[in-house]
Amino acid sequence: MSRFFYGLYTLLTTDKKGVAEERRQIHNNIKRMELNKVHNIDFLNNTLPNKCANLIIADPPYYQVKGDFDFIWQDFNQYLQDVEKWALECKRLLADNGTMFWYGDSKNLAYSQILIDKHFNLINNLVWNKGSFMGLEESDILRSFAPCSERILMYGSSVMDLTGLQTIEKEYIAPRNPFAKELKKARIEKGVSINAVAEYGHFYGNVNHGGSVTNWERGYNIPNKEQWKILCDNLPILRTEYEDLRTEYEDLRTEYEDLRTEYEDLRRPFNNMFKLQEVLNFSNEAQKTGAKYDHDTVKPETLTRALILTCSRENDLVVVPFAGSGTECAMSAKEKRNCVGFEITKKHADMSNKRLKKIISEPTMF
Repeated sequence: MSRFFYGLYTLLTTDKKGVAEERRQIHNNIKRMELNKVHNIDFLNNTLPNKCANLIIADPPYYQVKGDFDFIWQDFNQYLQDVEKWALECKRLLADNGTMFWYGDSKNLAYSQILIDKHFNLINNLVWNKGSFMGLEESDILRSFAPCSERILMYGSSVMDLTGLQTIEKEYIAPRNPFAKELKKARIEKGVSINAVAEYGHFYGNVNHGGSVTNWERGYNIPNKEQWKILCDNLPILRTEYEDLRTEYEDLRTEYEDLRTEYEDLRRPFNNMFKLQEVLNFSNEAQKTGAKYDHDTVKPETLTRALILTCSRENDLVVVPFAGSGTECAMSAKEKRNCVGFEITKKHADMSNKRLKKIISEPTMF
C-alpha cells in the first residue's frame, strides 16, 4: 500500500474504531430496557440511549381516520405538535447510518412531512398500494377517487456522508487517477475543448456530449487502449505505455475497494432483494388480521418484512414507537433483529407480546 493510502487507511480505521467505541458506550450506558418486547408506555418516555436504533418503523395515529386512538386530539394543530415531538425523539434515537419509515395517509402526512423533513434526510416518498377499497372503485358514492393507498416516508439521518467513502472517491481517488491530470494538461496545451476531443475521437458519454472525456479528466475512469492511442496521436501526452497506465489505475482501485469493504458495515444498509420501487404493491391484510389481533390498522406482514430485510442487518436494533398489533416487532424478531416497541394501549401491548413470545422463547437485555 502506498504511503498516501497507508495514511488514509490509518485515518479511516481510527474513525471506524471511534464509531465502534461509541457503540460500546451506548451498550454499556443504556438504562436496562428489555429487548424483544412491546412496553406499555408512551414512546416519549422511553429510556433508550442516543443513536441506538438502526431502523425505526413509525406508524403513528393518522388523526381522525380510524380507531379510537385517532380521535384523542382537540384539533389538528395539537396533533402536529405531537408529530414534531415524535420526530425529535426519533432523531435522538436514530443511528447515523440508520433508516426510518414513517406511515401516514396522503392528506395528513403532507403537513406532517414539513415538520419531519426539518430533522431528517428524505430518501423516498413511497406509495403503498393496498389494492381494492371495499369494491367502491367503480362507484361514484364517494364523490372522489377511491382511497386505495397510503404513504410511507423513508428517511436517513441528517448526517449525510457517514462512511468516508464519498470523500475517498471524490477527494482522494479521482484526483490521483494517473491519467486525469495528464489528459487535462495536454488538452489545454493543445488549446482544444473537452467537446472537441470527444467529437474527434467519438468519445461520447451516455449523459452529456463530452461525457467520456469529462469522466477521464475527473479521474472517474480511464480510456481503453484504442481510445488511449487516439488521444496520444493527437495530444501532447507524455506517457508512452498504456499498460503502465492501466496497472497504476487498477492498483488505485484495488486499494479503494479494500477500504470500501472495510467500511461497508458503517454504511446505511440497503439490500433491495425484493426489487421494490417507489410504489409498493402489498394487499391490505387489515380486514383478515384486524379481528385476529383486535386492532383496526394492522400492517401487512409481507410489507413489514420487506422493509426490515431491505434496510437492516441481523442483530440490528429496530425501534417501533407505535407498536399497535405488534407486526413490526414480530417480523423483526422473525428475521433475527432485536426490537423494542412502545404501545400505550395495554390490550394491544399484551397482544403484541403474545405474538413475540411465539417467536422468542427467552427475552434479552440490551
